[in-house]
Amino acid sequence: MKYWIAAALCLLAMPASAAPGTISCRVVAVSDGDTLKCLANWREITVRLGQIDAPEKDQAYGQRAKYALAARVFGRNVTLERQEQDKYGRLVAKVLLEGQDVNQQQVRDGWAWVYRQYAKEAAYYDAEREARSARAGLWGEAKPIPPWAWRRGERAGRMPPPLPDAPVSPLPSGKAATDNWVCGSKQRCSQMQSCDEARYHLQVCGVSRLDANRDGVPCEALCR
Repeated sequence: MKYWIAAALCLLAMPASAAPGTISCRVVAVSDGDTLKCLANWREITVRLGQIDAPEKDQAYGQRAKYALAARVFGRNVTLERQEQDKYGRLVAKVLLEGQDVNQQQVRDGWAWVYRQYAKEAAYYDAEREARSARAGLWGEAKPIPPWAWRRGERAGRMPPPLPDAPVSPLPSGKAATDNWVCGSKQRCSQMQSCDEARYHLQVCGVSRLDANRDGVPCEALCR
């Protein structure tokens, strides 16, 4: 009898999964435009929406991004597709509402950026292009500040960096690094093989340290 009681308690403690690698839960709170709390079998999970980066709470459009996400998912049952766990212990996931990608919709509606360092799906880049073209949400401003720049203390708006034609994919095994650049793989000028690669990591990946004097030209030793 004790064994069956213990087994039942263990099952109750486990998040509900709709399929391997997924969790079914109910959204009980929205912290900002890319973070929410979800309840699965009485267990609260903090979820960071993967591949996107919404404005910070104290940043322009931060509260509106939060309200947009809350209006879409608060009190609703969603499915989480697990991606990883971040350094703060949050589950990074794709949030699906009735089969629709909520993360991608936040980008399409202009309430979040594609997170260059982590986004790998072409649909996210397409969604940001649509939002920019329509001047949706935060793109109503001429020079919106990316959240990753805001967190570094940058407060002056600059022209948004261009998007690549397709997302950057991980390097296939055995391929040379110059065949396929990956955001997040390189952070210093000494790691760059060419000026084009340095420009890509500055403009697309947002690695601002490559442009130490803020003149728009990365890694002067390579690009002068």
